[in-house]
Amino acid sequence: MEERLRSHYESLSRAIRFTRTADAKAAPVLALQVALLGALATRFEELYHMIVSGAWDAERVALMGLTVIYGCLLAMVIGLAAWVYMPINARTGRSLIFFEDIATMEWGEFQSAARNMSHDLIEGQLIHQIYVVAGVVSAKMRRVRWAIIISLPAILVWFALLAWSHL
Repeated sequence: MEERLRSHYESLSRAIRFTRTADAKAAPVLALQVALLGALATRFEELYHMIVSGAWDAERVALMGLTVIYGCLLAMVIGLAAWVYMPINARTGRSLIFFEDIATMEWGEFQSAARNMSHDLIEGQLIHQIYVVAGVVSAKMRRVRWAIIISLPAILVWFALLAWSHL
């Protein structure tokens, strides 16, 4: 039983490390997009003037379209990458392993319950926590993956807008 508990604990620790990996992957995606937006903002006056002045020609419509597309892509990337950092707390109210559940207990209640846990109860709660954390990791990684995927066309549109602003 001790070996199984140790194995479950290692699985839980590994899953928790993967949550940090997702966070670490989201940070550069956010930083890159904010930096690119800042660089484009220095050209805002030129782009704005090109969009609002002159006749409605194909160039103006294309520039407006690219600007809208860039804004949408940027919002999706930043939203997905920032969402990685949003806490996901699946509080059950009964776990002696999950910090949110423990925090809702009185000290005496927690101490008594922790001292009276059987190996089977410990194993069951570890397994449940592994399952919960795996779901959190999966959601975080999916969001990071989509943020990276959507970043690629956002960067291409950014280059087009930046080049257009220098015309």
